[in-house]
Amino acid sequence: MVDVLVVGAGPVGLAAALWAKRLGLAHLVLEKGTVAHTVYRFPREMVFFSEAKNIEIGGHPLPSQGPKPTRKEALLYYQKVAEREGLRVLTYHEALGVEGEEGAFRVRARDLLVGEEKAFLARYVVVATGYFDRPSRLGVPGEDLPHVHHRYEEAARYFGRKVAVVGGSNSAVEAALDLYRGGAEVALVHRGAWVRPSVKYWLLPDFENRVKEGKIRAVMEAEVQAIEPGRLLLKRPQGEEVLEADFVLVLIGYRAEDTLLRRAGVAYEGEKPRLSPAFETSLRGLFAVGSCAFGLETRSVFIENGRQHAEAALKEIARRLCSDKHM
Repeated sequence: MVDVLVVGAGPVGLAAALWAKRLGLAHLVLEKGTVAHTVYRFPREMVFFSEAKNIEIGGHPLPSQGPKPTRKEALLYYQKVAEREGLRVLTYHEALGVEGEEGAFRVRARDLLVGEEKAFLARYVVVATGYFDRPSRLGVPGEDLPHVHHRYEEAARYFGRKVAVVGGSNSAVEAALDLYRGGAEVALVHRGAWVRPSVKYWLLPDFENRVKEGKIRAVMEAEVQAIEPGRLLLKRPQGEEVLEADFVLVLIGYRAEDTLLRRAGVAYEGEKPRLSPAFETSLRGLFAVGSCAFGLETRSVFIENGRQHAEAALKEIARRLCSDKHM
């Protein structure tokens, strides 16, 4: 039995574990991948939008050679923080379900390396599963074809091929630029009149200039109707259109990874679970921090404010445990 079991060892889950340690609570973190698995799966050449100081945890400085940290710098940072702090993280353990009540939770998990199921006991549970494992989908025929991908890593595999990037936000624009520089023939397909104004300020002029030069084709006001081998079927104001593409990258955002919350039966208001100011769900003792609790509103929750969720939740848990000891 531990005081706090955290599900997810991303930046927000690690922040929760650090607060547990600072507050003198016994903790355990379950992570189905490696430590900072979310960051590990980011595009390999990605640069963060946030300054380093805004994604630091536990008071540890994040060293960065540029004005914004890179994926590689952040990944090494979070893993080293977990190591230096001696956080108790069980990697490759996928949480399957949360049962019980405040003071006596049972979390079922599968050890993915050996394939066996285990159970862990905790007084409180904090879910920090993020969103990166649940990309949004177009919901069109052909979306599950093998040449269609919902996550971008790097340009090398697409060299010399025609690639259609579907989306109009940071991930789509950044992928399109990287693909162009990696030797792919790129078309960016978006249903809006232009890409979103919230695109990173250093990416937007770069993208606009590449479009003006004809290096990247911008296919705007285009709705994907279907994906077929070698092409996309589009609906545009002027009528139907066919776009040739050897590969299709669907990069249209993410949805909260809230499977554990739904399985636990917590109350929802629309797409989001009902939360207290301390990020407690309707199931007393079960907390949800970071973007896992925000449905489709993943653009409003970042590492920056997710850290604050972790602090609020752990301080509330510590307050209750302290009160119990004095009763």
